Amino acid sequence: MTDQRPIILWAHPRSRSTVFERPFLQLNQEFYVVHEPLVPIRVAHYTKNEKILNKIQPPNPTDPITFPHHFTPTLNEIIKPHYYNGDQTKPLRVFVKDFARVYFNESKGNPLQSKEVLSKFKHTFLFRNPEQSVKSYYKAANASNKAWDEVNAPNSKRFEFFSAELIGLKELRDFYDLIKNVTGEEIALVDSDDLVQEPEKILRKYCEMVGVEFKIEMLEWKAEEELRFWDVTLPDIHYLPDLYKIWHKNAIKHTGFNETKKEEKEEIEYPQYVYDIIAENKPHYEYLLQYKINI
Repeated sequence: MTDQRPIILWAHPRSRSTVFERPFLQLNQEFYVVHEPLVPIRVAHYTKNEKILNKIQPPNPTDPITFPHHFTPTLNEIIKPHYYNGDQTKPLRVFVKDFARVYFNESKGNPLQSKEVLSKFKHTFLFRNPEQSVKSYYKAANASNKAWDEVNAPNSKRFEFFSAELIGLKELRDFYDLIKNVTGEEIALVDSDDLVQEPEKILRKYCEMVGVEFKIEMLEWKAEEELRFWDVTLPDIHYLPDLYKIWHKNAIKHTGFNETKKEEKEEIEYPQYVYDIIAENKPHYEYLLQYKINI
């Protein structure tokens, strides 16, 4: 029997992970795509949105995961069967993208890091050179802060978008090691630069490793006005209704992996701490390079 477990792409911010979702969105009769389902919960905690948090129901005894944690209902929803247009003769393989840092930090010291839970999913990883990802993160954060300035958002309603603790490469490395050691499975680990240089070769190998048939139409797609993935509305990001477009503007307009090579060519003057953060994350990037998919 082929592996039909939900595929999860664990990534870090600005690693081109939203673009990685586009091939699977093209095949909507084969895949049920879930975009960052854990992020709304994390944002609710970060913004102290008790209204959202209080709506999270505890798991049922019959659920696949019964450990009482605020991520559990979402994970159980991912695991349950999904069908194309509700037709139960057309089961869909689930493809999820989320950030390793969110899950890794929230699951420390609890059963969500156990083999019993982790083995319910097919884990894969995407990483990017911090020379590119950290700078991209800094510019997106600046754009968000500028949007706050334009609507005169009070400081009490703002929070830090960019910091050394939010980069996520270290947690991606640690989570990769954890899953490899706990599950003992081969893990598809993709270097974002390889993906845009050789998209067909990388995606073919990725599909082979997760038990999916590669199709040539996965390589190109239509530009969109916006990509609304969210199954759950983001909790209130104070005064920023267009946050989605700020952070996903390149993923929205691109029609293929090759176009991402041209993205964000405009350079700005970066403060020294940006370069310090890049240097801090280079060892994690170089570690992951050892285990990436090679073509």
